[in-house]
Amino acid sequence: MWPRFHAKRAGMARALLPQVLAAAVLSLIVARPAAAGGRCPGGRSARVHVVQKGETLSAIASAAELRVADLLASNEDLNPDALSEGQKLHICPKREPRRGPRCGRDRRIYGHSVKRGESLPKIAARYATTEADLLKRNASLKGDPTNLRAGQQLDVCTQPMRYRASRLCDYRTPVFEHIVIEGEWLAEIASRYGVRQRELLRLNARLRNNPDRLRSGQKLRVCPDIAPRVREKLEHGVRKGDNLASIASKYDLNPRQLLSFQRGRLDNPDRLRIGQRLVVWRDGGIAPGFAEEDEDENAQLVGGIQLPQSPDYAIKNPNTAWGTGQTVRLLQGAIKSYRRRAKKPSKVVVGDLSRKGGGKFPPHKSHRSGQDVDVGYVLADDGDGRTRFERATKKNLDLQRTWQLLSAFLDTGRVRYVFIDYNLQALLYDYAKSHGTRESELDELFQYPRSRHRAYGIIRDDRGHDDHFHVRFQ
Repeated sequence: MWPRFHAKRAGMARALLPQVLAAAVLSLIVARPAAAGGRCPGGRSARVHVVQKGETLSAIASAAELRVADLLASNEDLNPDALSEGQKLHICPKREPRRGPRCGRDRRIYGHSVKRGESLPKIAARYATTEADLLKRNASLKGDPTNLRAGQQLDVCTQPMRYRASRLCDYRTPVFEHIVIEGEWLAEIASRYGVRQRELLRLNARLRNNPDRLRSGQKLRVCPDIAPRVREKLEHGVRKGDNLASIASKYDLNPRQLLSFQRGRLDNPDRLRIGQRLVVWRDGGIAPGFAEEDEDENAQLVGGIQLPQSPDYAIKNPNTAWGTGQTVRLLQGAIKSYRRRAKKPSKVVVGDLSRKGGGKFPPHKSHRSGQDVDVGYVLADDGDGRTRFERATKKNLDLQRTWQLLSAFLDTGRVRYVFIDYNLQALLYDYAKSHGTRESELDELFQYPRSRHRAYGIIRDDRGHDDHFHVRFQ
């Protein structure tokens, strides 16, 4: 009896196996967090993205602040290697972190969970706020602000980008993923984001063995000091009167960039044919999550020191020569380095840093946190008597000594950017090039000869910088 019963039950199980497997597969499909019918997990609504010509899945994901894996999960039948123009993708929006009301023009209240070993000054620096502001917003700190415990919840008033910033970027900015396009080189990529090549090598260990061999589609991590932009690929049909320079200018490129996009497919770059098709990568809007923000209106200088007098430099106004300890040390070190390398160094004219305590400093847009300094150009007739800024021109600018002074600042390795008038940039660029500076380094450093309307490089154009240059330290 028992053998016959078990055999019968086994036969029934074999008969039901296809239905059981089908049900299991169906349950897996239903459980998958897809955007079927325009819905996303958690009841959120998906939006539809129509694929444009030349778009890649990684570019679409980056623009939406998502991973490629998120797009694949939201589009069941998607083949990432076969995107077509006009194809529709469901995009599930990224969950926003817990945040409260506004606490300033460009700030919101966010929640911070204290980590083991964190201190109040460290948390304040992480979010570019002050200890006093943290104490004001968190009653739990008033008893003993030094006794923080892991897991303790604090309210923090900070900028959205600062909240999302990465430890890899010293909490200045989120990490951005750059996708290499045909013809790009490392210095050009560094310049695009206002960083140095060595910073790209730090973040991308695989580049270090052979930084000159980039491949199309390769992904690089970058901590951008210039807001990244979404790019699109298009073709330009050559018209009568077109040349490489005029086409490049139309798309805010320089001829070398445009030529690199062609990957050697141009027989003669100096003789374009009407109707010839050229590949162009054009920059669109700023990538979501990286909108450029003005310097924090609440920025302060905590524990600042006053730049001391020295025979090496002249201070325009000692009352506005306050900076962080690091800024003062870097400034003094750069000037000493300049005086060692120049044959006849003149006394350097130092303008504003910050006010004592920092804060708003009209008419400056920055100079609030003790990290900025204005420095006069070296002029041909400079001795040691000048104590104010004078407008620099092609006729009176001492290119050799100004380039030596500027190089001394750049060699500190702590410069985020330098503002220099575009026409003066051109003079310094040509001087540096003719005196042995490598083209790759010039690509990395200068905005010129790219368009003055698009930020590139460490050295950038900004109105009002024809009688001094502005240095922002990290």
